[in-house]
Amino acid sequence: GCAPWGPDHPDTLRCRHNLACTLGRLGRLEDACRMAQEAADARARVLGADHPDTLVSRCEVAYAQGQSGHWQEALGIYREVAGIRARVLGADHPDTLAARYETALSLGRLGRSTDALRLYRELIVDRTRVQGPAHSDTLRARHGLGVNLGRLGRWEDALAEARDVCLLREQTLGPAHPDTLVSRREVAVALGWLGRWAEALIEYRRVTATREQILGPDHPDTLAGRSDEAHCLERLGRGTEAGELYRRVAVDRRRAASDGA
Repeated sequence: GCAPWGPDHPDTLRCRHNLACTLGRLGRLEDACRMAQEAADARARVLGADHPDTLVSRCEVAYAQGQSGHWQEALGIYREVAGIRARVLGADHPDTLAARYETALSLGRLGRSTDALRLYRELIVDRTRVQGPAHSDTLRARHGLGVNLGRLGRWEDALAEARDVCLLREQTLGPAHPDTLVSRREVAVALGWLGRWAEALIEYRRVTATREQILGPDHPDTLAGRSDEAHCLERLGRGTEAGELYRRVAVDRRRAASDGA
């Protein structure tokens, strides 16, 4: 076996992998990518190319590539990992399904929404069968489907999907959960694209009120919600109210920036 605590000891490799994850979450993406690649190469050498730990490190490389905007590279890795996991772990294994989700996400980010839709649809069928229709992972795949329907300009379909997902998330996660609020914002975005600005405003206001309650008035997500509201007011011809709201957001952003300094 390996020398205890040598460079190829499983615990050493785990440390290197975990460091790569930490660097990635800190936004040090180049370092994260390099460290994850080193961990993946070492794990492939010691454990084998198809070992679950090797594949986890390869996914970490893909994550860092995606966060850096290199979605083509991320797509290649996720697609390959999904294939290996299906062969080694089985088609219905959670890790296989997770790699398929990331593949679909990468396609969407590359503007290949038609391909992404096909993958999301297949994944939704499998996740619904394996995990159930209201499981958070099933709903995440449905959210991805809705986003890509919107990217293709199919806003009526996107709205229907967002409403369904929002309702299910509200029932299972609660009305104040971040995922529920993301879905409610998707409903508002779709309503806006359909020119239904008065309805969109109601949804945006619900999102902002909840975020203000939970995150505080100066949180970036709360302020982004206020900007969405102001945009709606503008489109409704309520320019004075929109201007006041934009000014409030600007003041709050400056205050938040100086508080954070």
